[in-house]
Amino acid sequence: MSLKTRVQQVRSWLQTPAGRRMQRYGRLLFVTGVVGWLLYRLTQIGWRDVYEGLPRTPWFYVLWLGLYFLLPATEAFIYRTLWKIRWRRVFPVLVRKRVLNTDVLGYSGEVYLYLWARRHTDRPDGHLLRTIKDNTILSSVASTVAVVLLVAGAVLSGQFALVDLLGQAADPVYIAAGGLAFGVLGALAVRFRRAIFYVPGRTAAVLLGVHVLRFFAMYALQVLQWWVVLPEAPLRVWATILVVGTVTNRIPFLPATDLLALGAVLGMTHLLEASAAVLAGMLVVRSVLDRTANAVLFVLTSWLERRRPTVPVAPVPSADAEQPLTTPTE
Repeated sequence: MSLKTRVQQVRSWLQTPAGRRMQRYGRLLFVTGVVGWLLYRLTQIGWRDVYEGLPRTPWFYVLWLGLYFLLPATEAFIYRTLWKIRWRRVFPVLVRKRVLNTDVLGYSGEVYLYLWARRHTDRPDGHLLRTIKDNTILSSVASTVAVVLLVAGAVLSGQFALVDLLGQAADPVYIAAGGLAFGVLGALAVRFRRAIFYVPGRTAAVLLGVHVLRFFAMYALQVLQWWVVLPEAPLRVWATILVVGTVTNRIPFLPATDLLALGAVLGMTHLLEASAAVLAGMLVVRSVLDRTANAVLFVLTSWLERRRPTVPVAPVPSADAEQPLTTPTE
C-alpha cells in the first residue's frame, strides 16, 4: 500500500465520529501534558517566589491590553476596507476569531468569520471566501518574514542566549542561502500572484505591509512590557524569550500554543541572566490574563451580537462573485 493511500485512509478515518473523538481526546491529552509540565516547572522555581515576583507596575497591564487587542484591531481595519463594513461592527467578531484560533484550533476562527459574514454582510460568498483566504495567506507570510528577521537579528547581534546551540547557523553561507531562498519564493509569489491572490497586487502589498508592521509592533510592545517589570535585565534575556516564544507559537494546528511557549521558556530560565521567579510570574500572569479575557470577551461579544438585528443580505447575482476585487478606497 502506497504512502499516499495510507494518508488518504487516515484523513477519511479522522472525519468519522471515532476519528473526531480521538482528535478531541488527543487535544485534551496534549493540553493536560503541557499544563502538567508548567506546574512541575513552577514547583521547581517555588510558588512563593513566583507569587512575590508577580508584576506590580500598572504599565504591565496597560501594555497587555495593547498586545491583546492589536490583532483584532488591525484585522478590523483590513476587513473594513475589503468588505466596506463598519469597524465597530466587525471588531467583536474578530475578537471571537482570535479566541477560537488560540483556544480551540488553528484557523477555526477563519471558518467562524466566514459563517458570520454570510449572515451579516451583503458581500457574495466568493468574495468573502477569497478575501479571508488572501488575508490569512498574507498574515502567514508576514509572520514568517517577521520571525526570520527576528531570529536573524537576535543571532547575528549576539542577543540570543542559545546562540551556541545553533552551531554554524550564523555562517554567512547559510545566511546567503536563506536570503536566496526567500528571494526565489518572493519572485514566484510575484510571478503567480494573479493565480494565488484574489485582491489586486497593490492591495495585497498594502495588507502584507500592515501585517509585518503589526508583528514588529507586537514584538516591541512585548519587550517593553517585560522591561517595565525588570529593567535591569540585559536585552539578550528578552530577545531569547521573544524568539523561543514566537517560534513555538508558530507550530500549526496545535491547541494552546501559548501554554506550550510558556512551558518552553520556563524550561530554559536557568540559562537566562534574570530572576526565574520574576520571569515565571510575568509569563504566568500574561497567560492567565489572556485565558480570562478570552472567556469573558467571547461570552460578552456573543451576547451583544444576539441583541443586534441581523443585517438583511441582498441577493447578488452569482456572476458578481467571480469578478475581481477592485482596489478599495476609504
